[in-house]
Amino acid sequence: MAIMPSKKMKFKLNIVVLGFLVLGFFVLVGRIIYISCFAEVDGVKYGVKAYNQQLAADCVAANRGTIYDRNMVPLAQSATVWTVSLAPNQIKSSDDSEKIARKLNEILDVEYEKILNKCNSKTKYEIVKKKVEKPEIDKILDFINDNNISGIHMVEDTKRYYPMGNMAAQTIGFVGGDNQGLLGVELAYNKELSGVAGKVTGVQNAKGGPMPYDYEYYYPSQDGNSLVLSIDSTLQHYCEKALDEVLKIRRPANRCLAMMTNVNTGEILALAVKPDFNLNNPFILPPKEQFPAIEGKSEVDARTAVWTNKAVSETYEPGSVFKVVTGSAALEEGTMTLDNTFDCHGSCVVGDRTFHCWRHGGHGHENFTQAFINSCNPAFIKIGASMGPKVFFRYFSMYGMTERTKIDLPGETDSLYVREKDLTPVSFASECFGQTEAITVMQMMTAFNAVINGGYMHTPHVVNQVVDSNGNILKTNGSDTKRQVISETTSNVMRGVLENVVKGIDGKGTNASIPGYRILGKSGTGQNLKYKQQTGKDIYVSSFAGALPADRPQYSLLILIDTPTDGTYYGGTIASPVFAKIMAEAAQYLGIPPEYTKEELEHLSVVVPACEGLSVDEAKGKLAKVNFKNVEVVGNGGTVLNQTPKTGTNVSRSTKVILYTDNSAKQSVSVPNVIGLSQAEANSVLANCGLNLAIENSGVQSQKAKAVSQSPAQGTSVTRGTVVSVSFLTDDETG
Repeated sequence: MAIMPSKKMKFKLNIVVLGFLVLGFFVLVGRIIYISCFAEVDGVKYGVKAYNQQLAADCVAANRGTIYDRNMVPLAQSATVWTVSLAPNQIKSSDDSEKIARKLNEILDVEYEKILNKCNSKTKYEIVKKKVEKPEIDKILDFINDNNISGIHMVEDTKRYYPMGNMAAQTIGFVGGDNQGLLGVELAYNKELSGVAGKVTGVQNAKGGPMPYDYEYYYPSQDGNSLVLSIDSTLQHYCEKALDEVLKIRRPANRCLAMMTNVNTGEILALAVKPDFNLNNPFILPPKEQFPAIEGKSEVDARTAVWTNKAVSETYEPGSVFKVVTGSAALEEGTMTLDNTFDCHGSCVVGDRTFHCWRHGGHGHENFTQAFINSCNPAFIKIGASMGPKVFFRYFSMYGMTERTKIDLPGETDSLYVREKDLTPVSFASECFGQTEAITVMQMMTAFNAVINGGYMHTPHVVNQVVDSNGNILKTNGSDTKRQVISETTSNVMRGVLENVVKGIDGKGTNASIPGYRILGKSGTGQNLKYKQQTGKDIYVSSFAGALPADRPQYSLLILIDTPTDGTYYGGTIASPVFAKIMAEAAQYLGIPPEYTKEELEHLSVVVPACEGLSVDEAKGKLAKVNFKNVEVVGNGGTVLNQTPKTGTNVSRSTKVILYTDNSAKQSVSVPNVIGLSQAEANSVLANCGLNLAIENSGVQSQKAKAVSQSPAQGTSVTRGTVVSVSFLTDDETG
């Protein structure tokens, strides 16, 4: 039988419980009073906790500053986008959840089930999609308003756009999902570009739902500063267009590069590396046939290789371009003059090593300038020896080969070289003509500019100005002169020597020549001897560094083709023509007027004028005004009905122009093969077939130049008088 508590027992129990409740109440009230009135630190702490619990805050991303080229053409810019998120605890019903899932699936192309699961989540915040653009946001807003839906939130963010796609990819760089710079200028100037994020704040209840009163405050974001680069997008385009052709023809295994600079300021006017990538989709790699060196690499390593800026983050053996350092140092020290002579027998012995000249039979007797033109290794071993290793290494260091250039780009690597105290007779001899040391393209270009600009070493840069959102200039990168390495006198002598290098041993021009312009330069062919010892395979790096005008250089350009696989690798043969092609376009764009010699004028191409509809006499007179003297009239009519070559065709003045005055049938001929012929031979063969010759690179007038390409191709049926465009190159092995 159960014993029930009496009324007296219940009363006592209630008194005890009530006592505890009253005691707890007074303890709690006392604690609150203590915290509020006497314990200031604890009061602030708990006040902050309550505030944070009630406060809902969304971050408003700042727009990154715009990156412009030197002419204020946008290369990278930010636009407003939105992050679409859900607050599941604010969604009113399961029906609303389904509506939201269906609509956002339709607008944002996100899986229905995935969105529905987020709607039913127990969390307060679920991201549906980032980087949503305005047209989609407008549709979502219409859906919210039309259906009285709650729980969908949209917060401003920014998205980076690169209007030029691939242009200067490794130099400009890109940003990650958090809008932080990951490469190139975007990384190097991330602090300047980033800006300060803003906030939108409101209040919420304990469940994360809205409070019954309105409270919201907007803290605006502060946009980042903008950059004005030294890069010229037009010059950059010329470089990239030429390198695309290099990829097709030379098929370099380890990329190619073109860099144009202002000789006297250190400004980088163009820096192109191919293959590259689209800055809007940087994780998509180029085809492996364009970059065989990434074959077998992991996806991460392959991307890193493609993203790497070859001019600052990779080293190479410069080969004979480096001879400008050795030669200028010897002239400055007075251990050599232009009158010094050498006898090259094809090789020379230093210590236990035999060094061979590229010409196995040797160059025989040659002076200082001829040693440069011939790029004679035995001669440069003697030029270096005239100084000795101590003096040589002093200039090696002064020309910046032992230090980074401090260009304003990330990832600049250190050079590799033999220190002065470790130089042996063999390594010293090798360094004198550009082997043994491994330097960056940026180091070589900076030194080359110093050789020809009066001896001044400038710090290279790609950013000219940092400007704020109102256009105020906050920072300017001007001409930063580090030191003078050689005198203006020595530099002037070197300019003359290097101009003769481009003219060639016969003075008729080489593959780097450009009609109407005085060019100076030096080719190079570096060989990775360590790799050859390890694998037995040859790796060559072909290059050419040059500038114009030769007497007062303003613009320099370095071309590098790393490991060409088409069978030709001498820098003078494959890098020099790329230099000439880019620099010819650049000179015209930069407004440098040509000054033609009499011989250049004879070979200069002219545009065929329009003669159709004119009388025969009028047509002949019009042709005579532009020095077309070889004119043939076909037919008995008095008016020109047709002509060959067509109006607007670029041809030489010796071209035969055929004027048709009636409906006489045009004769067809088959285009002969002229590949491998000299200019005179090709002209003779084509003329015998009734065809005209147009020389694509008319700066090369050497009798040693041979035809390497023609258009139309051999066997093509064309009208008599048609112009066949032929490119001629000298087989220049001097690099």
